[in-house]
Parts: sequence; C-alpha cells; structure tokens
Amino acid sequence: MELRHLRYFSAVADTLHFGRAARRVHISQPTLSQQIRQLEEEVGTPLFERARAGVRLTQAGELFRTYASRALEDVNAGLSAVGALRGLATGALRVGYPPSMRGIVVPALTAVLRRHPGLALSAEEAVVRRLERRLADGRLDVGLGYAPARLTDLDAEPVFDSRLALVVARGHALAGAESVGVKLLAEEPFALLSRGLRVRARVDAHFAAMRFAPRVALESNAVATVLAIVRAGLAVTVLPEPRLADAERLVVKRLSPAPRSELAALLWRKGAPRTPAAELFAAEVRARAKEDAG
Repeated sequence: MELRHLRYFSAVADTLHFGRAARRVHISQPTLSQQIRQLEEEVGTPLFERARAGVRLTQAGELFRTYASRALEDVNAGLSAVGALRGLATGALRVGYPPSMRGIVVPALTAVLRRHPGLALSAEEAVVRRLERRLADGRLDVGLGYAPARLTDLDAEPVFDSRLALVVARGHALAGAESVGVKLLAEEPFALLSRGLRVRARVDAHFAAMRFAPRVALESNAVATVLAIVRAGLAVTVLPEPRLADAERLVVKRLSPAPRSELAALLWRKGAPRTPAAELFAAEVRARAKEDAG
C-alpha cells in the first residue's frame, strides 16, 4: 500500500463518484479504478459498492475511511512541520562557545531569534575542550573555538583573528595611551581568567616572553566577573578584544609588542548535515566578524 492509494481512496470516498474523484487527483478514471482495485485486494475486502445508482462505501469502507483520513492528516502535518523546519519557522539550534567569545555570539543569536522566534535555542558556554567533545558527540549543532580544532573529527572554519588586548576602565590613566608595554603595567593590579583556561594560557605565555610577572588581584573563570572588576576601576585585564555589549564603559588598548593572535573559528562535526538554523547562526557570526575587522 502506498500513500497515493490513500489519497485516491479519500477522493472517491468524498465525492462518491469515480469521474469527479479522478479529476480531483489529476489521473484518468480507468487508472483510478485500477488503483482502487489494488487497494481493495490488499485490504482483502471491497471498500465501495458500485451500482448504476452510483457509488457508496461498504461497511469496511466506512471503517477504513476513518483511519485513512487520520493517516493523511498525519502525513500532511508532518510535511508541514518539515517545511516549517526548512523555513526556520520552528526547529532547534544548539550552540556552544567559550566565555571569551560571548561578545560576538550573543548578538548573532539575538539576530537569529528576532528573525525566527519559533526556534528553540540552547546556548552553552564552556571551555573549548568541552565544547569540542560535545560537538563531536552530536550534542551541539555548531560551536565556536579555534583553528585548528584539537579533535580530528571536527572541521574548523576560521572567521576572525583572536587578538589579545589590554582592557581598562574609562578614565583609567592608561586609557589615553596609544599602546601599552609591560613597563607601564608594573604597578597595575590584574583581574585575569583562571589558570587552565586557554585565554589565560595565552596571557601567561605572552607575559613570560616579556619576562613580566603581573600582580594578580583576582582570578575568575567568568569573563563577566573579570570585566565587572575592570569596569569598577579596580584592576586591568588582558582578554581577546571585547565586542559590542562587552565593551560598554571599557577602553581597549593595544599591547606592545603585540601578542601572537589565534584564529577563532566556527566548529562543525565532519560529515554531519548542517541544519538551516546552524547555517543562519554561522552567517551572522561571519557578518559580525567582518564588521569588526572593518
């Protein structure tokens, strides 16, 4: 039994006329009659009584009509649901990103949700190592991290240079400097991300190369906490350049010499289909990275 058999049966059951039913489903009347006979053979009993006075459903036909109608409704609902998913009217988006990239991720997610409020969004903020594992396991649709990815079953698509910069509060003595070297930082208290995080390793490597030991007043695994202390004027920090909302009441200064940059990247699971929602999010990230670079 195929779906067309149910549609042909439904047309005849609705019209009780083979000619009108054939026109409704856009086939010839002999073909329709043949298809109905095939269906009756498979069901094992006549579904219609055919007489000169017309066509009517048998008792079996009346019973079968209930289930055929329900099946067609379910199929049509399924087709509509898939169409809505393809059109991003509904569906889900699972995104993972490290705390240092919140400034570019949050505006991208906001843009996606404004355009498609029916999406169910899951946003996970974690260290890159954990995000890569979850992406490889299929528990995320797309992630942000660095290129190249640590795991070989992930593809990394570079989108922008992740540059370390000094971040100070507005009104800080260093806010007007064109660039800042370690000599100017000797007396400054620092708020830094916790050891074990990738950004902290980059900061430590840069200062070690400069033979400089910062005076660390605060360590936190939360970028928001570090930036709150900096906004209050209680410390300075070194982070990948804050973007958009994260830069509120902050001043970003170039370090001299410039630390080695890393390529921030969209991370995808190799060979996995990319959902329309994930592709849309990726496009928003690319657009914002391009704006920042410009």
